[in-house]
Amino acid sequence: NALTAGLTSTGMNVLLLGPVPTPAVGFLTRSMRADVGIMISASHNPAADNGIKFFGPDGFKLSDEAEAEIEAIVAGDIIPAQPQNIGRAKRIDDGRGRYVEYAKTTFPAGLTLDGLKVVVDCANGAAYRAAPDVLWELGAEVIPLGVSPNGHNINDGVGSTHPEACAKAVLEHGAHMGISLDGDADRVMIIDEKGRVADGDQIMALLAGRWAEQGRLRGGALVATVMSNLGLERFLNGRGLRPERTHAGDRPVGARMRG
Repeated sequence: NALTAGLTSTGMNVLLLGPVPTPAVGFLTRSMRADVGIMISASHNPAADNGIKFFGPDGFKLSDEAEAEIEAIVAGDIIPAQPQNIGRAKRIDDGRGRYVEYAKTTFPAGLTLDGLKVVVDCANGAAYRAAPDVLWELGAEVIPLGVSPNGHNINDGVGSTHPEACAKAVLEHGAHMGISLDGDADRVMIIDEKGRVADGDQIMALLAGRWAEQGRLRGGALVATVMSNLGLERFLNGRGLRPERTHAGDRPVGARMRG
């Protein structure tokens, strides 16, 4: 409410989406031809550590330079809009539904998740409805976990920072796999049917190898951060693929992928 009031006081119109995952904000910013997208997010942290993520009109995060410019403007003298130019706020009721439909389009049209039992841990965060809906609509039997947000319990004993909660549920329900998201659903931990956490580098290696076989790995390269291990590089090199390294963080990875 405070952020909305501040934006409308300067003459901007605000479209309210929440709660939706961070990637949904990027998608809808571009889809709705907005000038900027803003996500209020604790990410993988406790609720008290809420922060703000900004997206440009192209749906990607703003550069460090653009964010520094915004900080300078906020720290300076902001001129309020005149009464006749006060912005308006409007809630977009189907924002989550639009993103759910988009997410489903990334899944091969000829496949379903029929017969698959999946535990999805939403960390009491932004994907508490979208993630179970997508998996269920694709045919999976869904065991939801961390889907009771109250504004204070985000990432509290659940989510990608506590994958043991998802692993326990996988074993208890005899599920085929577990998906453990963080509070704003832009990072994931995968749990196998035995309750073991899959290493992120292994997941990227599997995806890169499979996509290369299918001719879908553009440029024959996988972009990873300096945090990935040497084993990933050796795996890629052994298949004639090229590893690309960036600084840690999704923003430099995304920038390298776009060239």
